[in-house]
Amino acid sequence: MSEFSSFLNTDNFKAHFNAALLKVASRCNLNCDYCYMYHHADQSWRVQPKLMDDGIIRLFGQRLDDYVAQQKVPYFSVIFHGGEPLLFSAERLAQATNTIWSMVKSNCILDFSIQTNGVFLTEEAIEVFDNAQIKVSLSLDGPKYANDLHRLDHSGNSTFDETMKALQRLRATSSGIFQGVIAVIDPIVSARELFEFFYPLDIPRLDLLLPDATHANPPIGRKQNSELYNDWLSDAFDLWFNKYSDLPVRFFDAILSSRLNVPSPTDALGFGKVSLIVIETDGSYTDHDVFKITEQGANQLNYNLQTTSFEEVASHPKILEHSFRLSPRGVAQECQSCPVLEACGGGAIMHRYHPKRGIDAPTVYCREMFSLLSKATDLLRKNLDLPEQSSRLRSAPDLLSFSSSLIDECRTWRVNTEKVADEIAQSIGILHRGDIPAAALIIYNESLRSVPFNEPTSRKLSPHVWLNKVRIQSNEPLLRLPFSDSIREIPLGSKKFEYGIEILDLVEQYLATVSPLLPLAISELISDIVFVESTLEGETGIFSFSDDSSPNVLYIDPFIGTEPLPPDDIADSILHEFLHQVLYHAELTAPLLYDYDFPRFPAPWRTGFRPAGGFLHGTFVFSGLSKFWKALAQTNVSLPLINKDKARQNANKFREQANYGIQSVYKFALLTPQGIDFIENLAEHINVPIGEMQPPGILQVS
Repeated sequence: MSEFSSFLNTDNFKAHFNAALLKVASRCNLNCDYCYMYHHADQSWRVQPKLMDDGIIRLFGQRLDDYVAQQKVPYFSVIFHGGEPLLFSAERLAQATNTIWSMVKSNCILDFSIQTNGVFLTEEAIEVFDNAQIKVSLSLDGPKYANDLHRLDHSGNSTFDETMKALQRLRATSSGIFQGVIAVIDPIVSARELFEFFYPLDIPRLDLLLPDATHANPPIGRKQNSELYNDWLSDAFDLWFNKYSDLPVRFFDAILSSRLNVPSPTDALGFGKVSLIVIETDGSYTDHDVFKITEQGANQLNYNLQTTSFEEVASHPKILEHSFRLSPRGVAQECQSCPVLEACGGGAIMHRYHPKRGIDAPTVYCREMFSLLSKATDLLRKNLDLPEQSSRLRSAPDLLSFSSSLIDECRTWRVNTEKVADEIAQSIGILHRGDIPAAALIIYNESLRSVPFNEPTSRKLSPHVWLNKVRIQSNEPLLRLPFSDSIREIPLGSKKFEYGIEILDLVEQYLATVSPLLPLAISELISDIVFVESTLEGETGIFSFSDDSSPNVLYIDPFIGTEPLPPDDIADSILHEFLHQVLYHAELTAPLLYDYDFPRFPAPWRTGFRPAGGFLHGTFVFSGLSKFWKALAQTNVSLPLINKDKARQNANKFREQANYGIQSVYKFALLTPQGIDFIENLAEHINVPIGEMQPPGILQVS
């Protein structure tokens, strides 16, 4: 067990089994040189019975019945596996299916399948599987020369002809038991050859697998050519996407789906929990079979059907750690800030194995996963970029120039907001003379249409104005309504309020160091600043926010705890929230993303995953803040309370965060053409080259 085991929580990481792999045979009639069972670190097959006893199958049925009843499992899949499961015989597999069906009394749908090399898959066997409703998947690596590179029998003879006969028999069935083909990638065989071979066969699904490898035993050939698998996957994905996309390829479907929030159909991608339990021929439980590639005994649990229930196995320390490694907390440190972490999930856990770090390492295929997800993003963008749509969209404005053009944009956006408020006011029969914040009417329209608008309350205006236009602490209660569960208003006349009012003139001078036009732009767009404090438990930092549900309103806490914020931090908060409002408006006329929810990104400025839109906003805001703090660090203006060391540190911090966001969004977000221009413009503003991001998890093994 690793050092992370001390953090494991049984309830959080307990397995929820919905599938079992029954190793009905521990021997095989083939001698595939890449097989994880016979040609990797673990050799426990040597001490296993050759075939599973019928008594073990009955025990399995009993344990399964107890588990699905206790856990109310609606669907459970049983996979007959080996070795080669047809050594057990088709008739005995059908009998095993009947035995398990007869023993599971609960209201659970059972699904049975077999993974076979096909050599023994006769017409009679297929008929047996047809009658027993056992689905069949076939292992075949491609055309004859490709298959014969690795899939030979124990005498070194080809198995291709027998496997192809099995495939044709399966294709001839009309019952739908044929599930598809599993093929292990060998870069010697070009992607084009592979697709040209499989496509005419009209198979239900092609499951392309990367060869099982670890940092201790890297993929064959990659030491000589670091781009070997990367180039192959890139070519294959491109070819599949553009020419063969009607052939379901599970790995590629998962890569594409990760860009669009479709759950991964493969455990090689994404997060989850352990859902598969393996039963060896002697009735012992083990964790996932492919752990055999890491080290001897890696998947051994030392539990068996005779003594232990599924429920107990679900909390075994190895199972808990396996589930932990399938969570965002359980990936290697290098992966924590990777922009494709949610999609990749750290890669297949077995492929993370490192001789010194165990499974606390990035996948050995980090480079390939990173590049393939970038390729998928790029192809999706091009596919979504319809010329007739793009021609109707205006170019994304330069929003960080803080020039007269931004003032013009802000003025237009404010006018548009007021027009919306005018229409709402007219529809509810009141006069909107600008004394009611436009945001209040918009919030009312969205939330309280069934309640009469409280017009007299709306007329209680604050006498405090900043920049000649921006109201401070409007008494309109609707401005607090959407956020009432997380904020409280700072009372007029309080110490906090008086400090906030007093410091704003100095804040204006700080903002003007970036551009003397920046305060003017703020005054053109922002209608209100509301001084608030957070009511959320654990909120101890600088607090401010804005939201598109309350357009042109900024919510600012001028204190941190019991201490007043210095003017540079208040200026930071106001600029931060102003930039959010700027981008909200800009996106209404020039959408920057095709999908604002997905993909999601880990952000260095906030825990957890951020939706694509929120991540884009953060990237934009921190680009602007880096300019602000850099201007403070370099200004020759004598500003009261200025701290240039702090300014330099913040300028560097925000530039790093913005750079991470720029590189991540440029590679992995579904940007529109306007969005691409926008990100390139941000990069120019903070002077960073685009394209410098590298996969974070490429390790050198000594």
